[in-house]
Amino acid sequence: MAAAEVFSSADCGPVRLSDHPNGAWFVLCGGEAQSLQGGPYATREFVHTSIPFVGEAYAALRSAGVPMERIITIAQLDDYLRYLRSGVAEAIPDQQIPGHYYQEQLDRTSASCARWLAESEGGRADYDHADVNAATFMNVLAGKRTGAESKVVPADSDAPVFFGLYSHGDSHAAKREGGEGAGEVVPHSYHSAEWFIHFPYPAPGAEEGQNNATDMYDFVATEGQSNHRNLLYATQIRLALHALASPSSSSSSASRKKRPVISLLNCCRSGGLLEFMRRPSAIQPDLALFLMCSSQGHRDSLVSGFWSAFFSELRDTLRRGSGSDTDMMQLFFVAERRYHRENKYEALNHLKVSRRTAESDPDPDPD
Repeated sequence: MAAAEVFSSADCGPVRLSDHPNGAWFVLCGGEAQSLQGGPYATREFVHTSIPFVGEAYAALRSAGVPMERIITIAQLDDYLRYLRSGVAEAIPDQQIPGHYYQEQLDRTSASCARWLAESEGGRADYDHADVNAATFMNVLAGKRTGAESKVVPADSDAPVFFGLYSHGDSHAAKREGGEGAGEVVPHSYHSAEWFIHFPYPAPGAEEGQNNATDMYDFVATEGQSNHRNLLYATQIRLALHALASPSSSSSSASRKKRPVISLLNCCRSGGLLEFMRRPSAIQPDLALFLMCSSQGHRDSLVSGFWSAFFSELRDTLRRGSGSDTDMMQLFFVAERRYHRENKYEALNHLKVSRRTAESDPDPDPD
């Protein structure tokens, strides 16, 4: 049973995105598996995993009054729509699906992304096509510009940062008993596994002139994954979170507030990141981190998962402005209740599991 989960560091406190006078920064990222959307048109899937949901989130933020300049999008918006238009023209090699079905999908996608398309430059995401990769995501959060006009989260800001990432996710063993290439795979836990999120295009290496001093995978246990450059690992996200939430070394004031960092990962097994963050070596209670995911580390997510419920509630909360007393933890639980209302089968399973847990451990903390 998929269930949303949350991690809050000890220093997070009652975070409210509307508290900062200049507003928060929002990064919306839509991933996809390379095998589904990263190759030639003839190899691509008809339906894109994340584009409609990024469009939904963008519209929710804009309708809540978030300025365009404060939203950064990383997704295959133009890339996917070009693919659909080729299908409409029946110009895809060995095309099996008639063009009118592509037209219907083009219409549906354009409708779900209508505001995003109307307000974007040339109908493109801020980072589109081959720029939809793990290195782009990391650079945007780190404030590293790859071009003069690149939109990034300012490294010297203390404004809250929210990032939402919708994609496919999974995990693989990080080591084997007896060493690499030997023995059985160690059962998954935060001691022995790496959780990851899919991107359609590979991250360029440091040797390819990107804004990376060292290769971003040098410290990750990729365990021989041939496509690891298409993957964003929990290890890498952890470093980005700590860098975001820590005071900038370039700040003129040593007492600059640590900015709150809020994230929502909507993908299968996304709870693996939270398991990783609970490692004793990973916990930094003095950082203001509030992390959400759409499923546990060993479960698949529903389509739309927790994402749609959360952005609907976030929109309503932001509309109430600074007068709202709803903090992120309260918002999470309100969105979770909405998620269960709209996915009643999941809600029933949630109650069954909770009851079984209570019956098997009626007094978990006898004092």
